[in-house]
Amino acid sequence: MQDFLSRRTKRQKMNRQLRYLYLSAAQWRRQVPVWIAAILIGAVAYIFALGSHLSHDLFYQAYACSPYWSLLITPAGLALAIWIMHRFFPGSTGGGIPQSIAALEPGMEKLREYCFTLRAAFGKVLLTLIGISSGATFGYEGPIVQVGAAIKYSLNRKAALRHEGAARSFILAGAAAGVAAAFNAPLAGIVFAIEDMGRTFDMRASSTILLSVIVAGLTTFAIHGNYNYFGVVQVAMDNSQTWLAIPVCGAIGGLIGGLACRVMLALSQRLPGPLHGWRASHPIRFAAGCGLVLAVIGIASDGSTFGTGYFRARDIIEGHGAALHDYGVLKLITMFVSHISAVPGGMFAPSLAVGAGFGLNMSQLLPFLPQTMVVLLGMVGFFAGMTRAPMTGFVIVMEMTDTSAMIIPLMATALVAATVSRLITRRALYEGQVRLFLPQWQAKVRQIDQSDART
Repeated sequence: MQDFLSRRTKRQKMNRQLRYLYLSAAQWRRQVPVWIAAILIGAVAYIFALGSHLSHDLFYQAYACSPYWSLLITPAGLALAIWIMHRFFPGSTGGGIPQSIAALEPGMEKLREYCFTLRAAFGKVLLTLIGISSGATFGYEGPIVQVGAAIKYSLNRKAALRHEGAARSFILAGAAAGVAAAFNAPLAGIVFAIEDMGRTFDMRASSTILLSVIVAGLTTFAIHGNYNYFGVVQVAMDNSQTWLAIPVCGAIGGLIGGLACRVMLALSQRLPGPLHGWRASHPIRFAAGCGLVLAVIGIASDGSTFGTGYFRARDIIEGHGAALHDYGVLKLITMFVSHISAVPGGMFAPSLAVGAGFGLNMSQLLPFLPQTMVVLLGMVGFFAGMTRAPMTGFVIVMEMTDTSAMIIPLMATALVAATVSRLITRRALYEGQVRLFLPQWQAKVRQIDQSDART
């Protein structure tokens, strides 16, 4: 009897061990798509960034031959992007961030199946690069949010369909990994997922987000090495006078950013006069018209307003922006025009470039302070004012310029700007865009259902 009990105990122990090994193996199998998706996001972010810079250089090579080439290239490029989008990639429309936030809402399964596929992700990359190569004011950082979320969701689709919480965590993790890999800013990716996207943040998604950001960041590091988006900036606030820049840059940045937010939301809702009907009935011609306006502004500014704004912003930060005092206003106008063209593209990098331009103007109000310091505070002030995301603003500027010594001034400026912005506009930019997007999506769903019923 004792031998029987002993053998039974051994069998039970072995069964527990085998069950533990099986569950551990199953857990690892479930993690494999998460790892693969994060690696792909890092690789795609690098390819997207490289393609963005090559597209920018390609446009400026044509511009160097003759500025008037832009009168043909920019309208034709934007018209081509709209035609391709309507013909092949209807799920790639928009800037990417509002669509990703909307996909977190309950009952958005159809939106996820429409906009968060590998086909839609490929279209997003292609169309954004066409827009950048045409000289429009677009960045790739907003679209990489949707691309990252689409890759993460598509490769984990079975688990996402079984559980709503899993679907949300994959979209959040993909978006965070995309931002982190695009800017080489892992903290900004995490903060962005929590502050801008995760309005009802589920802490159970934190491990998935953290793992995705780490793996995507390591992938980009392995391909490209460590880098700072705007280089390394040596600046610190080392005397009492420099603290005057915080309220000035925060108030001005918040004011201009809040006004920019109001204008952007108004343009997203309805264009003034007959322009709204023209865009609805002739989207390709309207995009070409927007391209013509962008080309005229670009030629008038000696080419400074074309493209993402990355190189101009870097010149201003490094103190080489003596001829760019009207850059902030002109770049903001081209950002509005590019947005209403309906070509897919982001506003992350352009808004930072606009902030750098206004920061240069603010430095003239504070000539006794280091120009680079005021420019950085102007960047974070405008970004926080326009997006009403102060944490994302100061973290992303700090990581992109390696200015950890300025974390308190950047933080304070972002807070002041966001507070001032609340006095100008009731809704934050992405929140307002999501509220405008959802009714449009519901109308689109009705069209899809009617089409399915007819077939």
